[in-house]
Amino acid sequence: MISIHVLGAPVIRRPEGPVTGRAAHRRRLALIAILAAARGRPVGRERIVGLLWPENPTDAARHNLSEGLYVLRKDLGEDSFVVMGDEVGLDPRVQTDLDDFERALDEGRWEDAVRAYGGPFLDGFYVSEAPEFERWAEGERDRLARGYGRALEELATVAEAAGAPLRAADWWRRLLAHDAFSSRVAMRLVRVLERAGERAAALRAAEAHVLLLREELGVGPDPELAEVMEGLRGEPPGPPPRAHRPAPPAPSTGEPSRAEDSLDDVDRSASALLEEQADLAAPGDPEAADGAGERAPPPERASADAPSARPRRRPIGVGVAAGLGALAAALVLVVLAAGRDRAPPAEPEYDPRRIAVLYLDDYSPAGELQYLANGLTEMLIHELSQVQALKVVSRNGVKPYRDGTVPFDSMVADLRVGSVVEGSVQRSGDSVRIVVQLIDANTHAHLDSKVSVRPLGDLFEVQRWVSQEVSGFLRKRLGEQVRLRQAAAETRSARALELVLRGEQAYADALALRRSRDTADVASALRTLADAEALLARAEAADPRWARPTVARAWVAVREASWSEGLARAAGFDSAVARAERVLARTPAHAGALEARGTALWIRSVDPGADADPLVQAAERDLRAAVAADPSLASAWGNLSFLLYTRGQFAASVQAAQRALEADAYLADADALLSRYFYAALAMEDFPTAGQACDRGRRDFPADWRFVECRLTLLRRDTAGPANPALAWRLVAELEAMHPPSVARAEGRAYAPISRRMSAAVVSARAGDTARARAELDRARLDAAGDPEARVSLPYDEANVLLLMGDVQGARARMEVYLAQRPSLRGILARDPLVRALLTPPRSR
Repeated sequence: MISIHVLGAPVIRRPEGPVTGRAAHRRRLALIAILAAARGRPVGRERIVGLLWPENPTDAARHNLSEGLYVLRKDLGEDSFVVMGDEVGLDPRVQTDLDDFERALDEGRWEDAVRAYGGPFLDGFYVSEAPEFERWAEGERDRLARGYGRALEELATVAEAAGAPLRAADWWRRLLAHDAFSSRVAMRLVRVLERAGERAAALRAAEAHVLLLREELGVGPDPELAEVMEGLRGEPPGPPPRAHRPAPPAPSTGEPSRAEDSLDDVDRSASALLEEQADLAAPGDPEAADGAGERAPPPERASADAPSARPRRRPIGVGVAAGLGALAAALVLVVLAAGRDRAPPAEPEYDPRRIAVLYLDDYSPAGELQYLANGLTEMLIHELSQVQALKVVSRNGVKPYRDGTVPFDSMVADLRVGSVVEGSVQRSGDSVRIVVQLIDANTHAHLDSKVSVRPLGDLFEVQRWVSQEVSGFLRKRLGEQVRLRQAAAETRSARALELVLRGEQAYADALALRRSRDTADVASALRTLADAEALLARAEAADPRWARPTVARAWVAVREASWSEGLARAAGFDSAVARAERVLARTPAHAGALEARGTALWIRSVDPGADADPLVQAAERDLRAAVAADPSLASAWGNLSFLLYTRGQFAASVQAAQRALEADAYLADADALLSRYFYAALAMEDFPTAGQACDRGRRDFPADWRFVECRLTLLRRDTAGPANPALAWRLVAELEAMHPPSVARAEGRAYAPISRRMSAAVVSARAGDTARARAELDRARLDAAGDPEARVSLPYDEANVLLLMGDVQGARARMEVYLAQRPSLRGILARDPLVRALLTPPRSR
């Protein structure tokens, strides 16, 4: 049996040695890595194709995958793989170092985890023309590196607690080697050496860290570390040297490193009209992090120095430039913040939201694609100019620089831009290869790139890719850059900044785990959320005047409460409100705190036994105050839209949803906001608009089950055309694959799989297939019997099916039961056509 090693350079081993030849081809090794990272779980073929052959037509990509699997199974053994229909996995008997490492982490066997970690995931490995794979691998690399760092820190902490400072110092040294720019880790090492009486070693460690910061980043030491060094030397340190501005490393290209995301499980209503609403948008816009009046975005400054002579244009590579992960980027910002008291650098620094889109280079022979390069550039300028938060230089503004004769720094100073977009088009047979990359104009750092190969004959498809995918990619990447820069400007405590960024990353990890298809991952989301809470609490203690950690802790409490039940749920919402009110006591118009409190009150209002009306009214006041204080706060607009929807104010809900989409400059909450917009339009029975929102979500978020479920909901609600039960049941099958019942139950959505089948049963009943509808109704009653929430939600769907089957009295009785159990939803239910049909007297109707 083979063994697979993906921590460090990837290699497949047999007992006699490493595997070479066809099986060790890069793309086949990448396929093995994808399967190894799944840890025994099967991976869908579409997922693999999307990572490894994103630009190939579907049939060709699936053929490539089948061919790769054939070679691997032949060379490595049929028994090494499990192939079940459209899913592929490694045989559980295949040993992987990644599984050994993660199992040791899960079980708290820290030394075993450290031994199993052979280096960064797929270290030094890349696959050409597979940007989605590169982003995925970078995300996995960051996640696993954080796990390794956590294991080392646990070992060091345990050794300290056991009174073994020298042993602890060994672990801290290893952690500092792993995370070299972390002043926090350097401080722990210095402290433990000092306690062990090794003052000379402590001073050497501190000086080595300071030297690294100065040589690699051009910054001085953390003030606390400088103070410790002064004590170790017994004399005051000299003034730190003036630092040049370093280039911040690019954050991870995987999931955005942000602490806020969409909220789940709001009202746990199981009907097809209400259960789908369970994803609220949480705040994602850094503009709201510290409220109105607490800080302003960095101003643009005029150039004071002569520009460098570096040429403007550089050849563009096909891959994403190597950089540190999200946590490393955060720690570099911490170091930058530590040096904030020093004199500012001489170079100007411009707002990254001011963008120049340079004309794309034409690398085709004889300039035959110049017309296409110009057209795509101008389309991209137009698309980005529609975003109010961005300031895009007009096409006339960038035309003087299209020939590439003006040095890059001179152009930046002339245009006063903080971000530059550049790229190229190049012919490749009957296709055109388009490369677009984002540059930090202040530091010349390559932040990210996007590559596509499109048929040259299909210019409409080429234009669509630029207008939708490229503009979306640039907006998201700019959002990450803006958030990191603004976080560094909000506090003077380097320690607090580091802890907040680590806490926000842990929060994002918890959300990702919660969305996983693996129930074990879903169960571990709460533990990761607890890690986020601990880090944010320490950040709050490090800088009590900084609002961001307190607001972030309020959102952690909201999330934790929404994932809990009973007393823990109530206590979580109370904690969220209390934390938000601590910020509001200092800054009454703080938009982020108002949104957090309003959302907590609103979710609490749907709990059984809650005094709903006062809570909902207070929640609406808070959300309206939040968007008044900061109209760009997209998540608050989205939450207000949903609240208005549940109160039956559908027209106002649609308006708020539109404002949310307009305000989401960096597409941080686009998925949740599109879902809000869909349901708001659906409530108005504006089925064409609802369908457009659903289609856009499906296009932009193909892996999100919500944008498959919305198609099923439309089939149920839009009765203008003939019923299509065949399509409805195909959508149910697709949803069960994307969002399995086991995961739905682990998320607290036990009724969701039942609701989907009941929606298809409604469509079947409309088509006259009452036998299928009756069978599904019986099955739903059996499946809901063991879950209290499902039993509360089922009567709505029962009423719908019974009405279509001709049992009006039975339908009316089930609807009365549902209304009695959902009093907080009477606003929306009063406008529900099904409720009106059953409960309004015929003459009044």
